[in-house]
Order: sequence, then C-alpha cells, then structure tokens
Amino acid sequence: MPKPLRRLPGVESPFVLRAELLTLVPHSMSTIDRLEAEGKFPGRLRLEPTNRVAWLRREVTGYLRHLAKSRQSAAKEDHINQELDARLKQSAPTPEDQPANPDRQFAPASATSGRNSDVGR
Repeated sequence: MPKPLRRLPGVESPFVLRAELLTLVPHSMSTIDRLEAEGKFPGRLRLEPTNRVAWLRREVTGYLRHLAKSRQSAAKEDHINQELDARLKQSAPTPEDQPANPDRQFAPASATSGRNSDVGR
C-alpha cells in the first residue's frame, strides 16, 4: 500500500470525505444518498486502491451555493406572499360592509337551522 501524502498547512484537499461532508452539508447521509441517486447532488468518487469514497470540493461548494440561492429566493417569495396577504386583509370587505339580507335567501344551511328543510327524514 502506498504511503499517504503529507498534508501541507493551508492547502485544502480537492476531495471532501464523508465525515467532512456531513459537517458542510445540512443533510443526513440518507438524504445525500437519495439526492445523489436523483441526480440533485454531486456524485461520489471511489478513492482507489481503497474502498473510501469522496466528493469533489468544488462540486459540493457549487451545490451549497445553489442551495443558498434557492433558499433566498424562497424567502423572498414568502415575504412577498405575506405582504400580499396583509394587503388583501386590509382591502377585503368586512361583514359590516356587506348589504343586509333580511330574508336570508342565500344564507348557508348552517346559518339558519343547520338542517336542510327540503330533505325528508
């Protein structure tokens, strides 16, 4: 078996091993496996001659950037939806604004007796 290369201080490896990957990515290993099978996460590489696997650091950082952008856009969209809901609540008619309906012609069944008088028992 060949000797492992010495690590140089301040130089990152181009590979991310499983333990480091779990500290970088906000997913569990089973979620990473599922996303990888769906093609939504970078694929792993087998480090020959061992059975270890690793991911390319640049692909993982690219995935993290994409994840951050999608979360930011989702947060913006959520903020816009909250603003629209607030505006709709302000502009929506209140029950006091509705015209009186003394004969209850269009009132729902629950507003009257709760029973449908047209249906026999």
